[in-house]
Amino acid sequence: MKLKTVASIIAFSLISTTMSQANLSEVDTFTPCGLDETQSYYAMSTEDIQMEVEKHSAEGDLPFELGLELIKRWTNS
Repeated sequence: MKLKTVASIIAFSLISTTMSQANLSEVDTFTPCGLDETQSYYAMSTEDIQMEVEKHSAEGDLPFELGLELIKRWTNS
């Protein structure tokens, strides 16, 4: 009975570790835009940001930060 419990604990630990590493790897590789790109959005005009949003939307890869910056500008205008 003890051997079965120890085996279960080891199996659970391995599965948990593997899933944690997979989630971390996925987060590291999925970055639609880097910090440098985000910072450059602040220097762009509202019209340029609108054109970038349209371009990225058509391609299906609109960065969240870009859309958020456009919304902020629309609400502050």
